[in-house]
Amino acid sequence: MAHTQETPVARIATLLNGQTLHLPSLEPVLSNWPTLMSPHYAELKKKVAVKIEEWISDEHVRQKAHIIDLPLFSSIWYPHATLDRLETITWYSMWIFLWDDVIEDSAAPSSMITDKVSWIHQQALRYMEYHLGLSSSHQEPVPPTKYCTLFKHAAEPFRKASTLLQRIRFYEELKVYMDGCEVEQEFVRAGELPTLREYWSHRLGTSSVHTYNALGEYMSGGHIPPEMFDRPEMKDLWVGINRHIVTLNDLVSFKKEVAKSSFHSLVPIVMNETGAGLDTVVDSLVDTLRTIGDSMDQAGHSLIALAELNYGVEGRKSLERYVRCFQTSATGNYWWSLFCRRYGVEQYLQSDGSLVVPL
Repeated sequence: MAHTQETPVARIATLLNGQTLHLPSLEPVLSNWPTLMSPHYAELKKKVAVKIEEWISDEHVRQKAHIIDLPLFSSIWYPHATLDRLETITWYSMWIFLWDDVIEDSAAPSSMITDKVSWIHQQALRYMEYHLGLSSSHQEPVPPTKYCTLFKHAAEPFRKASTLLQRIRFYEELKVYMDGCEVEQEFVRAGELPTLREYWSHRLGTSSVHTYNALGEYMSGGHIPPEMFDRPEMKDLWVGINRHIVTLNDLVSFKKEVAKSSFHSLVPIVMNETGAGLDTVVDSLVDTLRTIGDSMDQAGHSLIALAELNYGVEGRKSLERYVRCFQTSATGNYWWSLFCRRYGVEQYLQSDGSLVVPL
């Protein structure tokens, strides 16, 4: 879309032209949390390679699936999970990443599906509702896109191992994700920058992180008493990891977004809202990651203490495993983002762990 010189998007694009993003190593920011690799990584890698060939016929889509590096993503996000649950989260991630790319592409004015996005979302939700065992229909709905069918490979083992409440919680977050995507697309298609408040109001949905949070109990292998999910500390933990992953993603993937002329991310939005320069905004976002980490630690400690008080040793152990999933997803997201080909930043990694990325 052509932008006049008066638009914030055009102004930010001009400011960023020829600049370099300097991102310090985030290892010190993440030092309180474990960084581990699943012992099942090699086996998962073989399984993923086979399934990509089996399930994805389009060579272009197949290459996208390889570039995401799903075995690394799952193995470093959930290093303590059993192999069968790692497979489940991997098949879900394959769906969410490929689906997300389709939805991003639809935001372009030239897209053939722009006017059908709302319908596609509704049909996808019907399809997911059915495969999660939440639908009254006895007949499988028609998937709205070719690779929407990938969802059922994750849904089947999750459905068999989960309670009705867990499946409902997951489905509700899928709806939030779909709704957020529609709001985001309106901004992108209009070529407008949202305010920071507007951005967070839909980005916590479009990140899909809350869907992973809803799967955390399954991935940790524990049982969390349902009433614990109503605690304000649990909300702090969920929102914290969501903001953490979005903030880090928006920093590491910024070159990719600039290359696509996409400015719907934190760096340009904060630059536009505050008038600050690139280096100042990057430093402020790194400080934000520290603050978020401290908040998550407080929430996690409180939840674990509450679980022990109300449910004894087993309750404490379950919450410890659950909170640990949030910690390893934060550290895992960082290392996966650096080394997967999706963002293409490994070549800019310096000996001290920082990134120096020409825009």
